[in-house]
Amino acid sequence: MGQINFRLSETLEEIGATRNKIAVESKTRPATILDLASGDTKTIKLDTLVNILNAINEFAHSHGVEKTFGIEDIIQYVPKNIENER
Repeated sequence: MGQINFRLSETLEEIGATRNKIAVESKTRPATILDLASGDTKTIKLDTLVNILNAINEFAHSHGVEKTFGIEDIIQYVPKNIENER
């Protein structure tokens, strides 16, 4: 069976943002951001995910990062066959 990897910490590091900054800008509980960053979450509402992505992209673009971040920059699915090759 494949697995889900959480990439929020790497994405925040890439753009130079803190978890707290994204929590404030996305109007998301800091504990939710912490859970996503540490991989301790089991569920996330789509609205929350959209708010986090909007905050990440606004922060990134205001700091000169031209990349547009998507779901795969927060949550990554790793199929079984790829997982076994690592």
